[in-house]
Amino acid sequence: MKKLNNKGFSLVELIIVIAIMAILVGVVGTQVIPYLENSRKAKDQQVISGFNTAAVSAYSTEAGNLDSTKVYTITISDGSVTAGPSGADGLTNLERSFMSYAKITSSGYDYDGQMASKAGKAIDHVTVTIDGDTGDVKTVTTITTAGQSKGYFFDDIENK
Repeated sequence: MKKLNNKGFSLVELIIVIAIMAILVGVVGTQVIPYLENSRKAKDQQVISGFNTAAVSAYSTEAGNLDSTKVYTITISDGSVTAGPSGADGLTNLERSFMSYAKITSSGYDYDGQMASKAGKAIDHVTVTIDGDTGDVKTVTTITTAGQSKGYFFDDIENK
C-alpha cells in the first residue's frame, strides 16, 4: 500500500493562526473606533452646512418679498421649521423655500434618525441667521444637556 503524502496544516497550526488574527483584530479595532465617530461627526457637519446653503438659496429666492434691513432666522427643530422675525412679510415663503431646498418636511428634521454621530443625534435645533443688511449668514447648532443649552459640539458655520 502506498502512503499518501498529505500536505496541509495541522489543527494546532490553524488554531495558532486564528489566535494571532484575533489578537490583531482586537488591537487594530480599538484604534479604528475613534476615527469612525469622527467621520460620522464630519458627515453631520456637512448636513448642517447644507442647511446653511439652503437658507442662503431660500433667502435669495425670496429676497424680493423680504425687508433687506432685517435679520432673519430659520430654526430647524425635531418638530418644526420656523422663520423669524414674526410678522415679517414673506416668512411663510422663506420657510417653504428653505424646506424645499433642504428637503425637510413640515414636521421638521429628525436629528436622532438622520444624524450619524452621537453629538448629531443629541441636537435639539439648528438656527440659521441671515443679516439682510450685511449678507452675513451664520449657522449655530444647539444641544441641550441637563437643561443647559450648549452649542459647541459642532463648529458654527459663517458665510460673508
